[in-house]
Amino acid sequence: MKFGMFVDQDSTRFCYLRLRRLKTVLKNANILAALAAELELPAVDGRAQLAAIERRIEELRGTKDSPWYEVPAPEILAASIFAARKRARGAVDELFSAVGRVQELAAPLGSWLNIAGLKSYQGGVPGIGRANLVGYAASRLMSGPHIVGIEATNETSQLASALDSTKTTHASTHASYLACTPALAAEALWAQASAPGFSRWDAGHLASRLKASGYGLLLVEGDAVSQAVAPRERKLDKAVVAELARAILSPTPNAK
Repeated sequence: MKFGMFVDQDSTRFCYLRLRRLKTVLKNANILAALAAELELPAVDGRAQLAAIERRIEELRGTKDSPWYEVPAPEILAASIFAARKRARGAVDELFSAVGRVQELAAPLGSWLNIAGLKSYQGGVPGIGRANLVGYAASRLMSGPHIVGIEATNETSQLASALDSTKTTHASTHASYLACTPALAAEALWAQASAPGFSRWDAGHLASRLKASGYGLLLVEGDAVSQAVAPRERKLDKAVVAELARAILSPTPNAK
């Protein structure tokens, strides 16, 4: 399968899975067997199995009435692997960095804020909105205070609710993010694909909704956090910033 010769394997993602990790699947017999079953292919091994998967993907993307029509082959591969996760006995969940509890996202997100020059504080601050993690810096290079709100989630229903509320909950932060695992982001794409009126796979659906409201997207993979969608930076009234800063500083910071 062709993935492109001159692409960054860590920043390039298909169904929110990093290309570097997607390539490892080609040598994973367990996941390939689950994928073949998902694609309703006969049971074969080795190169014959991979060749059959590639032919099936090309068939799907070449059929005009298919939801995969003209969708890039690596996107179909990654999305189909995720769809086969129940057949793969946890291997796909591990591949997409799934977690059991949203609390597992707190430490890596706090570290990401610290690296960005912000201290990490618990959310629930009046005026911040739905953010359950807040980054604050009293001053930055050539600028004043900076406030970042992050809403971390690990459930599809909560992600859908967060997307619905993005237009009204970010006015009091300089930047706002949704944060989740690649597994949840992939699940969101499949949820959209199951919606009434769906006709074609839309790999950019989640990113488009976030960009329209100015939100960014952070993907958490174990201890690593990467920015998949950049937020729209906003200017805030100085009086509002001062009031929020007082509210933020009253709790104990999560990270030093």
